[in-house]
Amino acid sequence: MWDGQFETFARSHRVIRYDVRAHGLSRTDSVPFSDHEDLHDLMAALEIPRATLVGLSMGGQISIDFALAYPEMARALVLVGPGMSGFPFDSPSIEKYVADLTAAFQSGFSDAIEMFTRYWCDGPEREPSEVDPAVRSKVLAMLEGSEERWRYWGVSQQLEPPAYGRLNEINVPVLAIVGGIDMPDVIDVVDLIAEKVPGARKVVIPGVAHMVNMEKPQEFEDLVLDFLNARTSSLEN
Repeated sequence: MWDGQFETFARSHRVIRYDVRAHGLSRTDSVPFSDHEDLHDLMAALEIPRATLVGLSMGGQISIDFALAYPEMARALVLVGPGMSGFPFDSPSIEKYVADLTAAFQSGFSDAIEMFTRYWCDGPEREPSEVDPAVRSKVLAMLEGSEERWRYWGVSQQLEPPAYGRLNEINVPVLAIVGGIDMPDVIDVVDLIAEKVPGARKVVIPGVAHMVNMEKPQEFEDLVLDFLNARTSSLEN
């Protein structure tokens, strides 16, 4: 999902991306694991003492958890439509999504990822025909590589205590970006970050749902590069 940004960001910054466990080319089995610990182990193996973390959705949740578990290793956070460990995702929209996704899984994995795309790529306010078909097609292709993750979801472990209720512990610069027509719970998460994280900056990109960087790449890249460059300038001064 970062194909559009990887080369752009790498022109001025060292950029590393990876497949989260049980996504893409990263495998797993039915052993307990936590994504933020995986990120820690990856950074340790690559001898990266500190980094700015950029994550969308689950990637945003991983970034928040990591910053709380290893504050000395997080330089700044770019959180894009992030999840949040411990947050009560219980709106009517989420409840309907869970019911529809559960029913779709009964028909097969391809129906399930189409339902996921319907809610998270199209968003609750648009029809599939209103979304760029190239974006939609890429989201579906990405999801095809995540079947293993769904099978082992029950053994993934979140941060304890969870991030919800601990946001005031985050003491690094934070840029929180959300699509204006994303799921309401995600918008609530970003509002909470803006309220509770000292100095956090919130930006709403109108007319897009969850896949902000894929639908509005130029606007997204400009925001992130301005944020990164400001951090670089402050370190140099």
